[in-house]
Formats: sequence, structure tokens, C-alpha cells
Amino acid sequence: SVIPEGHYEEEQMKSTVVPNRNAIFSSIIYGYALSIAVKENQKVIIALGVHSGDHAIYPDCRPQFYTALEHAFQIGNWDSEKVSFELPYIDGDKETILKDALVSCEDLSIDFDTIFANTNTSYNPDQYGRSSGKSGADIERILAFNAIGRVDPVEYVDTWGVVLSNAIAVEIKHKDEYYREKLTDLQYMVTRQGGTERAYTGIYDGEKRDGIYRCICCEHVLFTSENKYDSGCGWPAFHSEGEGAGIRRIPDSSMGMLRVEVRCSNCDSHLGHVFEDGPRAYGGERYCINSASLDFEEGLN
Repeated sequence: SVIPEGHYEEEQMKSTVVPNRNAIFSSIIYGYALSIAVKENQKVIIALGVHSGDHAIYPDCRPQFYTALEHAFQIGNWDSEKVSFELPYIDGDKETILKDALVSCEDLSIDFDTIFANTNTSYNPDQYGRSSGKSGADIERILAFNAIGRVDPVEYVDTWGVVLSNAIAVEIKHKDEYYREKLTDLQYMVTRQGGTERAYTGIYDGEKRDGIYRCICCEHVLFTSENKYDSGCGWPAFHSEGEGAGIRRIPDSSMGMLRVEVRCSNCDSHLGHVFEDGPRAYGGERYCINSASLDFEEGLN
């Protein structure tokens, strides 16, 4: 059958799922690990590299699958208390794995590019073993290497610039379709098109409850109620961002003004702008944020 091309979370990628694949692999590994555990009278941990990027399409990469599988193995074996699964990347993705690999390669004094040049993620390589750069697995891998600022050392049928441009375009298209379904028209206009809601109309302008403010698109924590204050500007105002928010700042010369735009560091959603007329006690900045870019959760501050 023809290997589908496109984003790795799209519905057609289900045709790449191998039935019961990880159950078979895990069963073989578990049996081997248990034999070692009994022979050596030691506890054995099985580390599996499944990650969150696979959750949408591959049911056997989800955490609940491994919880159930481990439970079944414990019931079906003597001495099963000696063996356990560990899923270090279950909440991470390919970018997380590559970052770990960079550290490990440095610690072991081995060359990162040499290691990864000998791997192949593509479901449809050509007759020379070169990756197509267009299958879902390729797209995910290319974006991960780009995210850590590296060129993928495997050989593609096209240049790195060509396959990277295609992967980014595929990601943008997929995200746009996702956000059009997820967001209201106002939320989409603000976060994905860089728009601005009318002053004094946002639902969080006068919000005074304790809690946290997340990005409406990706749920990344941006601010807490402790950061918020009443500036009277007509939009929610914050004197500082939440710990770990890492909000991006971009020069903005639109509307005939020189301003600093702020965007979510996790999904690139437009949030608003930051100005230098905030409370001096907190550094003198005012984050002027669209309510439409936020999702408030009470009591989690």
C-alpha cells in the first residue's frame, strides 16, 4: 500500500500502525528481563522510548496501554515484582529525545551526527535508503531536529532546506486546521492572525479571582493572578509573566507605531504587547494581553 504523506497526527497515518506491535516487542523484552531478574536475583527496569508524539495515532504508545500491559504481565508470571516498565519520554517528544541524546553523546565522548546518521525514521525510503522527507514520521523527525537547531545527518532525497521547508509548511497547515476547529472566531483572529479584541470587552479584564492564566491554544501557563493588576487600559494587564512562561518578544512596527509584540513560546500564539508604563515596583513593564488569548483556571495559583 502507499505510505501516506503529511502531518504525523493526521487521520490517514493510522494506516502505518502495525497491529499489536508494541505488545509483541514488550512481551519478548519482559520475558528476557524476567529471566535475568530471576537468575541474578536482581530487580530489572525496562526503559521504553515511547513518547507523546505517537499518542494520537498509535494506541500502543499511550501510558494507559503500558499500565494495563504491565498489570497483565504481573498476573501471568511468578516473580513479576522483580520487573517493571519505565517510560522516560511518555510526556516528551522527539525533540526531548534528541536533547537527551546531545547530553549523552557529550558525556560518552561520541559524535551525535555519526549516531543519528545510522538511524532511519522514514516509512518510505527510496532504493538507496534515502528518506523521502514527506511521510508522517519524516515530518516529525525533521521538525525535531530543527527545534534543537541541528541539521538531520541522515540523507534525504532532497536537500535539508527543501525537506525542512516542506515540514514547516505541513505543520503550519495542520495547526491552522486544528485551531480553526478548536477556537472561536475571535480567539482565532487574535491568536493566529495577530488581531486585537476591542477594549473593555474581554472577559478577563476585570477578573480578580486567584488562579492561573494559560494560553488558550496550548494550555501553556503564562501568568498567575499574582502577576495581574488593574491598569485601566481596557485589557488584562500583568506586571510580570509567570515562572517558566518564557514569553517571546518580537519588534512590531505595524499600525504606524513601534511596539513589542508578545507571543506564547510554546505554540507561537499572539498574546498582545508589552509596554514600559507598568508598576515600577515590579520592573516597570505592562503586559497588555487579549482576553481571547487566555484561559483562566481558578484556585490553582
